[in-house]
Amino acid sequence: MSKGATNYSFLLRLWQVPTNEKHDWRILLENVQTGEKRGFAGLEELLAYLSQVTAETNETLGEGSHTKVQG
Repeated sequence: MSKGATNYSFLLRLWQVPTNEKHDWRILLENVQTGEKRGFAGLEELLAYLSQVTAETNETLGEGSHTKVQG
């Protein structure tokens, strides 16, 4: 990773709950580094949160900072 780059590790849990003749997804996202847990009522909320986190990181590092992922 480049100097000053940030990375996140999350544990993602998904399950369904019955609601009015259908099943809705519930999501729990746990930050592995901090232990912080956040619940979401659906995928849209989860994606909005992840978009917010990455946008804040881009602002902190500067838009020109990119990290190369090695596999």
